[in-house]
Amino acid sequence: MKRLLTLIAAIAVLGCAQALAQDYVPTPVTVSREKVKLNGKVYLSHVVLEKQTLYSISKAYGVTEEDLYEANPSLRETGLQKNAILLVPYREEAAPAVQDYTEHIVRWYEDINDIARRYGVTVKDIMDANQLTGKKLSTRQVLRIPVVKTETEEEKAEPAGEPLPPVPPVTVEEEVKADTLEVVPDSTLLSMRTRGSARFSLILPLRAAAGGSEMNMDFYSGVLMALKDLEEEGVKVHMNVYDLNAGIPPVEELVKDDFVLGPVASRDLEAILQRVEGRVPVISPLDQKAAALTVNYRNFIQAPSATDHQYEDLAQWVKEDLRPTDKVILVTEKGADNVTASVAIRSALARRGMNYDILSYAIVEGRSIPATLAEIMAGKDSLTRVVVASESEAFTGDVVRNLGIMQGKGYDMVMYAPSRVRTFETIEGSAYHDAALHISTAYHVDYSDPKVERFVHAYRALFRTEPSQFAFQGYDTARYFVVRCIRYGSGWPAMLGTERSSGLHTDFLFIQDESGNSHNRAVRRIVFNKDYSTTLQR
Repeated sequence: MKRLLTLIAAIAVLGCAQALAQDYVPTPVTVSREKVKLNGKVYLSHVVLEKQTLYSISKAYGVTEEDLYEANPSLRETGLQKNAILLVPYREEAAPAVQDYTEHIVRWYEDINDIARRYGVTVKDIMDANQLTGKKLSTRQVLRIPVVKTETEEEKAEPAGEPLPPVPPVTVEEEVKADTLEVVPDSTLLSMRTRGSARFSLILPLRAAAGGSEMNMDFYSGVLMALKDLEEEGVKVHMNVYDLNAGIPPVEELVKDDFVLGPVASRDLEAILQRVEGRVPVISPLDQKAAALTVNYRNFIQAPSATDHQYEDLAQWVKEDLRPTDKVILVTEKGADNVTASVAIRSALARRGMNYDILSYAIVEGRSIPATLAEIMAGKDSLTRVVVASESEAFTGDVVRNLGIMQGKGYDMVMYAPSRVRTFETIEGSAYHDAALHISTAYHVDYSDPKVERFVHAYRALFRTEPSQFAFQGYDTARYFVVRCIRYGSGWPAMLGTERSSGLHTDFLFIQDESGNSHNRAVRRIVFNKDYSTTLQR
């Protein structure tokens, strides 16, 4: 029996080896359009995929292998690494011409099926045009979308309702313009009210029969606190509360509302959107990934600010703080499995035309990094702004350790990083303060704010517990949208992009896409000070 098992295992191994040999093909190279300017030269930023070769990359971009070695000096030592970011010399005349195609930059919430539906092409069309061997896409990947030209082909397609136009990415100029919008207090809006009451439905998976979901109960409690405060300000609100675990609420009741708040998960939101068919605004209160629903549905509002917006704001912050004598260093992890943060932050910096040096290393090389930093950092009489483009806890911890060493040697620096670093348990908070950490985040509670103090005391008195982040989010979200209904009446969704609003826990700054859906782009900036305090800068 043992011999038989060994034989079967051997056959299985041989079969796998043969299958691998048959299936191995070089990964096609999709030409990047992300430009980076370094030391006065312009490069294209290419993320190396598995099975790609230096030869295939050079041929796709119309450069020589030697050009790639010159642009990436460490390449001769390390070789081509999966997920590494390769700088490719950019020449206007060598840029590949795209004919009969339109370009689409993949957003973090999109998959290939969403994109195919948006442009009215098949998934196979997109895969063939981009030489894709699989359906998996990466954030900010540039896709070539075939343009349907002939009338005969268009006539063959049955129209499935009004087509959704492509949603163009928001430019840096539009973001900066939006950030200049004035924060308008609720009291000002309520003083100009056009009506005295509002009506909405709250749909949450409360699981009341099973004792309740703590997260959703906290959100619900925050909503109740908001309605209590609004009542004291003379606003009447009629709220219908539905436990999603008891089933989908009656559609005929939902469409009578000014808006529907919830549910939480994307799949549950989609179930509501399918039923109301755009007849009432539906608000996503917590799930950042629910933004993908804007592809196929109208009258949808994404309340949580997405991670991409935080990356964009972080890059803008660096640019605003940058002085002529400062130097910027972008630190990335070599060979990381997930390069989303690295590519997104690097692209955001490039779009703002900043010059910066790149330090890419693996954790095993960490002990030798201080010597490299000493060579590329600004002098001890200048400031170095270090941007950490990684959401890896281990790698960020190593970067923080190396920065601490450089500070001990007399170098002055400021660290910028994704907001996720606040959740890392293996890095002491004091290290962030020593590095003067700057983060852009969707959520932050300033407990020194008198409004926050009042809310906390009232919440404790009413519910005999501390408010969680979900309680703050429930309060801010419900209050924000009820106040807009009272101020602007039935046309309130079209007015979302006219002002900023600052809540206890989050801010609201909406930008509408061409499909009439709204996305919150508001981000809070937090500074970890040397005296171990934190400052809400914006």
